[in-house]
Amino acid sequence: MLEVCIFSLEDAFTAAHAGAQRLEICSNVSAGGLTAPAEWVFVLKQTLTIPLVAMARHRGGSFVYTEEDWVLTTKNAENLLMQGADAIVFGGLKADGTLNFDQCKKLNDNLGIPTVLHRAFDATPSPKDTLEAAIEAGFSRILTGIGSHSMDQLQALQKQADGRIQLIPAGGIRQGNAQRYLSIGLEQLHSSAITQIGHGVNAKEVQALLACMANNQHLQLSK
Repeated sequence: MLEVCIFSLEDAFTAAHAGAQRLEICSNVSAGGLTAPAEWVFVLKQTLTIPLVAMARHRGGSFVYTEEDWVLTTKNAENLLMQGADAIVFGGLKADGTLNFDQCKKLNDNLGIPTVLHRAFDATPSPKDTLEAAIEAGFSRILTGIGSHSMDQLQALQKQADGRIQLIPAGGIRQGNAQRYLSIGLEQLHSSAITQIGHGVNAKEVQALLACMANNQHLQLSK
């Protein structure tokens, strides 16, 4: 499964037409991905057939959220759900850097659809403990860039997850390094497929990533 992170409607159509199998809908690439207009989800839901995952993150910077932050996160998530999002990406931490379990579980319970813990996961003091908390809080997937600096740690987390939650590697994944992630048994990749600063999704990069995944699958089947 190739998930492409998009920051405009143009990006979304480019990625989908190039073969992306799922889209993560965001705005503001410089902030690492914030909530996009809910209307984007509505438009894409009417025109595309692939799953749409929508980011509910109203500001950049620290993942430590106040009560007001959680109110806004909840409002954004509910708006995105109403417009047809198939899954919601969100997360938040407590002052000590650990996952805000109570708030995350409450929102997961209220939404009632698959959810993804975003890269707040990477900012926690113990990803190992956070993985267990994420499962208990009701997340379906975890988006993480840990593999960009430690493939060993990512592989250990994948083993720990043991099918109970899906790990989606992110953080600069392109055709040149995709095989490193696929080789440790990960079956999903997350990429913005941007190859030039200031430009959007590159269709050829999307296709190259899909080719990497298809080739890896062929290699696995031939063993």
